[in-house]
Amino acid sequence: MRLLTYKDIKFFQSDLLRENNFIHAFFTKRSKKNEPRELQNQLNLFSNIHYAQQVHSDKVIKVNNTLNLKPKIADSLITKERYQSLWIYTADCVPILIADRKTRNVAACHSGLRGIKKQIISKTLKRLEGMGSKKNNLIVAIGPSIKGDKYQVEKKDVENLIIRLTGKSLGGKSLCINKIKEEEMIPLFKKDSDPNKILIDIQAAAILQLFKEGIKQHQINLNRICTYSNPELFNSYRRDKTNLRQWSCIYS
Repeated sequence: MRLLTYKDIKFFQSDLLRENNFIHAFFTKRSKKNEPRELQNQLNLFSNIHYAQQVHSDKVIKVNNTLNLKPKIADSLITKERYQSLWIYTADCVPILIADRKTRNVAACHSGLRGIKKQIISKTLKRLEGMGSKKNNLIVAIGPSIKGDKYQVEKKDVENLIIRLTGKSLGGKSLCINKIKEEEMIPLFKKDSDPNKILIDIQAAAILQLFKEGIKQHQINLNRICTYSNPELFNSYRRDKTNLRQWSCIYS
């Protein structure tokens, strides 16, 4: 992914989505004019804006072409209508933008650890299939989030998830996946100095969930910049206990 600047707005874009002509952005932090309408206006774009009141759920909402600025209570938005934009906000969780190269259906998914455990990604893909998408036509961009070496959790909170994703227990060796289109290996989890805790990589977990749904490595574009470790670019709840977030969006 590449970091772009337009006026005073800094945002990342996925090469995979750009190559297929999908307007989108993973925004960095801003102290002013940091709402979807303001960001859209500053980028000289036009659409019906849709965003969610995110609650770490498995709820996926299909939106239509009606202008409605009231947030939907959900963690994933999908649409098949043209001239819509779907917006999600994150600060350590994983922002995921999905697009269908053939139908032009799009989705924006907010997925933290709780969302991955509730299979929000899998349920988003199933809803897209229900709108006519085929999985082999989907492309997926995964934006910046917290890296595994900064994300400590209770072992008991992730044991079942790790077994479901890998078929192996915590006592075994961590499954590593290749960084998408690059050489870095991403371990799903690492041991922590506290025996009751573990370090887990939620991007790796999200990718494994995509793999289980039949999405291939060449369909995924990944940004491995860590929100926790880059305070000049990102808000991070784990680092600062802040309620500030950064937005991500995709246009149909």
